[in-house]
Amino acid sequence: MNISNYLLSISSKKIKYGLKRTKQLLSACNNPHKKLYSIQIAGTNGKGSVSALLSNILAQGGYKVGLFSSPHLVKLNERIRINNQLIQDNMIKEFVVQYQNDIKKIEPSFFELLTVIAVWYFNKQQVDFCILETGLGGKFDSVTACQNQGIVYTPISMDHHFLLGNTLSLISADKAKAINKNTDFIFSSHQPLIAKNNLIHEAKKQKLIIKFNNKTSETVSLKNLYGIHQIQNAALTKDVVNYLNKEKIININIKDIKIGIENTVWHGRFQILNDNPLIIFDVAHNQSSLECFINSFNNYINKKNINKKYLLCAFERNKKIKTILKKYEKKFDQIICSETNIRDSMPAKEIAAIFTSQDKAIVKNKINKAMELSIKKLEKNDILVIIGSHFLGPSVNSFFKNCFALDYKRLLT
Repeated sequence: MNISNYLLSISSKKIKYGLKRTKQLLSACNNPHKKLYSIQIAGTNGKGSVSALLSNILAQGGYKVGLFSSPHLVKLNERIRINNQLIQDNMIKEFVVQYQNDIKKIEPSFFELLTVIAVWYFNKQQVDFCILETGLGGKFDSVTACQNQGIVYTPISMDHHFLLGNTLSLISADKAKAINKNTDFIFSSHQPLIAKNNLIHEAKKQKLIIKFNNKTSETVSLKNLYGIHQIQNAALTKDVVNYLNKEKIININIKDIKIGIENTVWHGRFQILNDNPLIIFDVAHNQSSLECFINSFNNYINKKNINKKYLLCAFERNKKIKTILKKYEKKFDQIICSETNIRDSMPAKEIAAIFTSQDKAIVKNKINKAMELSIKKLEKNDILVIIGSHFLGPSVNSFFKNCFALDYKRLLT
């Protein structure tokens, strides 16, 4: 059995709603989630960064930590790791072979299957903690079925509106329903009022109080993550770690917390691929994350000697990004519009049509051709920003070899 082809055949099918299939598959493999201490990371933007920060701090403190995240950049093994070591193909195959009859009968979605593989693997490897990143929403996300002891909410904003609802009220209400009778504690970043009220409403049902982090600044050192939003992510993560310390669930000293934060690497977040000409890759893909990126970008290039600024972008369909892309149009000299190598990619012509100045926009449908063209244009002191989707990962990796390797670190300058 070719495990990659098998999983990809499942991933091509539609998203499925409900927790029933996840619960059935968990039951089939003896409910491994009930033997784990798990923390669910929910929200819209920053879930991956907070997951990585929390996992890294716990590992720095001497604990064995499982991390389940999504999506991946190059290979799906990235989604399941223990102390930053990716799951091996043979372990995925072992699960699929052992439970193939249950998989055929239950017919889980791609994400549901990977969620169960992750917690099965973490239990098999006897981790001390596991950090589980929500895929989307909360009410029907398979991670919610894992009966997590804690939930951490990153900023909630508009995304996946075609699945969760077309208002922030509906989206946040869905995400809030990750809170359930198994929840012991909840932390959250600062939230828009409607999202905050929805979270509080669900927490009250379980007689819980949400601890909101409202700090606009925090004194933390981030070597590999950049931007005010990442400082806020680190502040939120520190709140969780301090709580776990206070409750004597962990015992990690201040020095290890500091080192854990400093050394956290999470690829595809303001990732510098080359120094001069400067090339930056970011997976920002919705209104809020694109806003965070452009603010960070403006701060980063301030007082730098910059010549021309190029933007290479590709997005998935159904993203409400027209308004924010107007800001990008003002900032960049030329914009290369392309498409991700997935069926739900927004057509490059549709992206180009967003921009008022058609002279700025170039359409290159094939992402590798667009990447090649963009890089060829660069001269000394130019900047290229590659942005729009996790699904740009394979192309970026093909041009910048091993840029997503676990030991790859290009420190911010």
